[in-house]
Amino acid sequence: MLRVRHLENDVTKALLNVFEHGSRKLLGALLQLLDIKQSPETFAFDFQITDTESYRRKKNRIMLSLISAATPRKSDSTYRVETSQPDACIFNEDTAILIEAKTQSPLIDEQVESHIKHYLGTAVKRTLTWEELSEKFKSINSTDARDKFLLSQFTEFLSLIGLAEFQGFSTSDFEMLGAIGKMTQEDYLDFKRLFHRKAEKFMALLQDQIKPTLAFKNHDHQVGRVDSRYPVVWSAFYFYDDDKTHVNEYPNINFIYNEQGMKLSLNAETRPAIDKIVSFMKRDAKSFDGLARDLNGFNFSLYYKYQYLPKDHFIWNLIPGYPTAMPDFKAKDALATFENFGHDWQDYTKTLFFEMENGMRRHPSGKPYSEKELKCARLFNKTPNYVIRIEKRYPPSQVEESQKRIVGFFETEILRLKKLVEAIIKQ
Repeated sequence: MLRVRHLENDVTKALLNVFEHGSRKLLGALLQLLDIKQSPETFAFDFQITDTESYRRKKNRIMLSLISAATPRKSDSTYRVETSQPDACIFNEDTAILIEAKTQSPLIDEQVESHIKHYLGTAVKRTLTWEELSEKFKSINSTDARDKFLLSQFTEFLSLIGLAEFQGFSTSDFEMLGAIGKMTQEDYLDFKRLFHRKAEKFMALLQDQIKPTLAFKNHDHQVGRVDSRYPVVWSAFYFYDDDKTHVNEYPNINFIYNEQGMKLSLNAETRPAIDKIVSFMKRDAKSFDGLARDLNGFNFSLYYKYQYLPKDHFIWNLIPGYPTAMPDFKAKDALATFENFGHDWQDYTKTLFFEMENGMRRHPSGKPYSEKELKCARLFNKTPNYVIRIEKRYPPSQVEESQKRIVGFFETEILRLKKLVEAIIKQ
């Protein structure tokens, strides 16, 4: 797994290697993005800049920030000017392009200003994203074998570290999710950053495409963090009223990522969201069943959750008898299950606690539950806690095969859910 400790230096060095060892057509691509019309043959390169005098004498001085599309930008008054050292410079007799590269850390205003003050005096500030640069490189039509090799290696490197345009998920992404809790801390931190970035790009692209589908209600997206204790990551489109204060009032459209691939679901975990689905079933079971019949491939799943630490620390189990294929679903059967589940809750919790206490039930990493977790489990779980999901699973091979088309694929799948989602949300 790629280490990220010196990633910003590594990416900058890799970029300069492309320019140094490839034809000048490759540097020309960057100059075009910056609207610099000078010949690329006239430029030289410097890495890890220390010269504070020569570049300020250039006629054209550019401070270029190379960042990810997701890189945050902020001001930090505590930034120390003595730590200012740009990552690289591309220069000729007339022009100096000072480069500050960011892959995951924020772009700090004071750092950029410090670079300009110490190395350029004054400068035109420009910003490009690694994603823009990657797409520009991919558009280069070169017959030179060395150029092809350098470009393919560099763009694949950017894709590996999450800095290229979203190209889909790979089977290795899901394999790594399955290894969470078993990998080293350094490998975990690397994977955490890269997968979260990939999931965020996927959700942003999908949100743009499904806006017309979900136009009946305010909505936005969120991506959950990768947790070292759980081999599962989620993302969701959530609905809200006039502000985002009560985002848990409604069921959400949820994605789960794990070793088995991806799951798409209409997900209700909070009491208000569950009540909206249940009230629709009670009010018009016939309509609910009719909408369910159109969702071939989806299942109606009922889970119960057992909490063992504050906040979002639960064990999930399916309630016996579920899932049910949506075309076979009957609202009256689900309503009967809800009622019986409340009566049987103490039996569920008694059995599950016994399994946890005796090591029959463990964390995904294989670790037993601690005394603190067992103590919390005794204190919590006094009332039934269940989840409704109308869900469908997509194996890793199917997801990988779709590549970037996975965005359009899930747009179509969400469109299939629209009638049911809208009926529940708007009731």
